[in-house]
Amino acid sequence: MAKSREELETRIAVLERKVEREKKARVMSEQHLEHHSRAVYEANQSLQASLAMAKKKQAELEFLRQTSGDVSSDISLQELISNTVELTGQFFSVECGLFIVTKDGEALDSQEDNIWRAPNQWVTDTVFFEQAVKFLPLHQQECLSMWLVSAIDDESSQVMSGFKWIVFVNFALLGDKIAWLAFFSRAEFIDEEALSVLGTAREHLLSGINRRVTDVNIRKRTVELQDTVNRLEQAKRQLIQSEKMASLGQLAAGVAHEINNPVGFIRSNLEMLEEYLQDYQVLHESMQRHIDSAGQLDAQHYKELCDNIDLVYIQQDAKDLLESNLEGLERVKEIVENLRTFSHSGDGKLERINLGVCIEGALKIAWNALKYEHIVENHIPSDLPEVLGNIGQLQQVFVNLFVNAAYAMDAGGTLTLKAQVIPNALLVEVRDTGCGMDRKTLDKLFTPFFTTKPVGVGTGLGLSVSYAILESHNVLTQVSSTVGKGTLFSLSFPLLDG
Repeated sequence: MAKSREELETRIAVLERKVEREKKARVMSEQHLEHHSRAVYEANQSLQASLAMAKKKQAELEFLRQTSGDVSSDISLQELISNTVELTGQFFSVECGLFIVTKDGEALDSQEDNIWRAPNQWVTDTVFFEQAVKFLPLHQQECLSMWLVSAIDDESSQVMSGFKWIVFVNFALLGDKIAWLAFFSRAEFIDEEALSVLGTAREHLLSGINRRVTDVNIRKRTVELQDTVNRLEQAKRQLIQSEKMASLGQLAAGVAHEINNPVGFIRSNLEMLEEYLQDYQVLHESMQRHIDSAGQLDAQHYKELCDNIDLVYIQQDAKDLLESNLEGLERVKEIVENLRTFSHSGDGKLERINLGVCIEGALKIAWNALKYEHIVENHIPSDLPEVLGNIGQLQQVFVNLFVNAAYAMDAGGTLTLKAQVIPNALLVEVRDTGCGMDRKTLDKLFTPFFTTKPVGVGTGLGLSVSYAILESHNVLTQVSSTVGKGTLFSLSFPLLDG
């Protein structure tokens, strides 16, 4: 029994030690668990903070991505600023934003729908607008270099009640105008990091505004330059036309003579035909009287009546006169047609033309200046390839060259015209055997108002205008001349493709 008690006490001691070990193990486990739980909690807090920071950075990056995307897009300046206000208001978590344009410190009249309210709505609120602009230094003409933050402490305005901060910036527009962006916040504190992000967005916005302002200036300058080009082109056309009319005026007497010649012989022919018509009337009356008296007209008596007026000759000569009149009218028609083509100002468009026809028409216009004392050798083939040109303007060039050649050959001479196809061009040569030109004259040949003619003869614009016309046709012009021997104009017209 005693042994059992000792065994029991021993067992109890063992159990007590076991219980003590278990208590110590439990305490250690609880301490380890508490330490682990604290580490897990701290890690969780750190992860939540990191997640919040990541979300914030993601929101910042998304905000900057959207603003920079608008800047690089093709949307208008108005759309760019409106989108920036919306994105900034949402990113900055404010309830209200404002966009206005001022000039000389005064808000411009058109201020409808210039208040932005969260979540994303543009409204017109005149009362709020009038109170809000009081917090902006609109009188300041200089542009701010960063966003500014100002406290709102005006408790007297009910519409501004609850707003604690205004964040604003401005930037220059065209026409000495200044745009203002302002946001109104109810937050207790302003996130300085968010302000830094807004600073980056401001740089993007300024870049976009400057690009659009530059584009507007470029377009405006382009329009101005185009207007200038159009005015110069109009002045050029007027100069060409006035020189053409001046040349036509100098040729008027000769042209009138060229027209008067066929008109003169047409009139003479018509007078003769009138006499023949009277002879026919006499024949008719004679035949009628004979029939009335004799009751008939035999062949013998008819032959006698016809011989009396020489009817055979009248018939042949009348036919010749009519053919001569038709030829004269055709000649007048050609002269008038060439004059019409020559004098017509046209629209300056280039068309496919035959230079041979153009040169032939110019010769007819200038013919009176050449036909008496000059020999014209026209070796221009009829089958020349077509070139691109304005036939009226090119006729003006050739008329000028022909008249100048006639003037240079005042004692008579030969004008030779040739044309041939060379690689990639059609070469036309106008050669005279006149007085020629020295180097000094050649150097000034195409200078406006330079002329070797006496005062009152010519305008001094003929060759300069001709050179401008040839340049507009992409014609390579070369001139060679020898004093006392003559001058050669070589004109290379580009061939049409195909």
